[in-house]
Amino acid sequence: MKDTIISMYGSHNSAIALSIDGVIQPIIEVERFCNAKNAATSQYKVVNNPHIVVQSIMNWIKKTYNIEEFDVCLHQNTEVIYDEITYIMHSYINAKTKISQKHHESHAAGAFYQSPYKEALIFSFDGGGNDGKFNIYMAERSSGVTLLTSVLNPIKGSPHIYYDLGFPYMIFGHYLKDIRYESIGDGNLVYSGKIMGLVSYGNINYEWLPHFINFYKQDPQGHNYIELLNTLGNEIGVTFDQNDRLDGQLAYDIAATSQKAFEECFLEVARPYMEMYPNLPICMAGGCALNIILNTKLVNEFNKSVFVGPNPSDCGIAIGSLLNYLKPSDPIDLTYMGIPILDIDLLSDYAQSLPVRELTTEQVFNPYFKIHSDILLNDIVEGSIVGVMRGNSEHGPRALGNRSILCNPSIPNMKNVLNEKVKNREWYRPFAPVVRLEDVDKYFEWNFESRWMSFCPVVRPEWREKLISITHVDNTARVQTVTKAQNEWLYNLLSKLEDATGVGVLLNTSFNVNGKPILSTVKDGFEIYNKTQLDCLLIENVYFRKKGFFV
Repeated sequence: MKDTIISMYGSHNSAIALSIDGVIQPIIEVERFCNAKNAATSQYKVVNNPHIVVQSIMNWIKKTYNIEEFDVCLHQNTEVIYDEITYIMHSYINAKTKISQKHHESHAAGAFYQSPYKEALIFSFDGGGNDGKFNIYMAERSSGVTLLTSVLNPIKGSPHIYYDLGFPYMIFGHYLKDIRYESIGDGNLVYSGKIMGLVSYGNINYEWLPHFINFYKQDPQGHNYIELLNTLGNEIGVTFDQNDRLDGQLAYDIAATSQKAFEECFLEVARPYMEMYPNLPICMAGGCALNIILNTKLVNEFNKSVFVGPNPSDCGIAIGSLLNYLKPSDPIDLTYMGIPILDIDLLSDYAQSLPVRELTTEQVFNPYFKIHSDILLNDIVEGSIVGVMRGNSEHGPRALGNRSILCNPSIPNMKNVLNEKVKNREWYRPFAPVVRLEDVDKYFEWNFESRWMSFCPVVRPEWREKLISITHVDNTARVQTVTKAQNEWLYNLLSKLEDATGVGVLLNTSFNVNGKPILSTVKDGFEIYNKTQLDCLLIENVYFRKKGFFV
């Protein structure tokens, strides 16, 4: 009899994780399963017919793993009223025992058990949860995570501020013209990442800063945020009007000053704990852990060892609950533990009418194969934009080589070409580089792993012009590092690229289009391939190329 455990999180970025005899299986992010960005099966950002979606996922699990009944079901946020009917989503899971879980405790456990640390200090903070909004934990491998404080129990001497830093950071995106306008329900989950791109264009206004800090401490979710923004606007001489959005240097300075306030509020709460446990490394968790500017500051200015996993947002809560239950003794690698290509059997249909070659690893990279020799590499060197779908998807919001769009960042104007031909993103948003781990300090002022694009080190001066497509306006880049053990295919491609061009860096962005999640089907891969100017498409080792094959 197998020991089977399933963990379910229902609100936005909903996911289902399971283990069989202690072995973690691919994690199902609902958005990837139904192609609806940030999708939920309950509460917030609920998909159409969520009960049907959950039933479909459970049928897929039954077919894939032949499991009729689970021993344990861990669940959180699964109740939804849809079409005037109340559904309890975990009721669709057949399990002997069902146990309710905590939001931030799951975040914290997920970060810690993926980290290399034996013990750590953990900060988990985001816009909501059933156990606070900014919690601090101590963790040790065998005993698990222990809450040090919560919103109701600050340590002696620590400032008792409201701990929600996520909502006030996000809300400015609703009033900045360069950010594509969304309804607040949609913008709530996308504005923050876009604001980070604008921060580097602005200057911190230190006269404004105390007012911004006060704004962060006022809890906009618990009050009328429009009134609070009006108060802030009156204090700094700015009008926040969604019908007349702010632009130019004023908007950029607001983004920069807000980022500084975010950092100061975090540090005001976190610093006493860092001083109390100076020798402990730090794990960052929760949606706010995606703030790469803060993460980088903790490393550079505080000389801390900082771990941010691939899935710090709510997509990681299901697996965090599961890891909290299992308490594994060794670090768990979840980088490529998302779902496989769901309709890979359709690949043969597309191969009937399009130019295609099947490229084995040896045929792509071995120069002794003259006909196919380095065809993918040559395309990238010459400027082709290539969509890649290989193996299981990444678990988390960053594409890391298995569901990526790759191109050559040393080609002039490649950032604009990629935006115009495929991605259609706002002009100011940077693209990320990927580099072999042993080369990271050659191109960047950084000598640490950055496996999941969690930090933004400075690009070395001698490489900025050559790598202009991945160098942000402040000369930083959200770098991804990779080793041969982590992703041999991507590592080998970087090695060959450096041999061919002298530059071992690729531009890596997620394989999707604006407003859609990272893709999970051959169908969606070809929809992007056919509707955009994507040049080439690699699915597993099958290579499609719009300009055909001439040898």
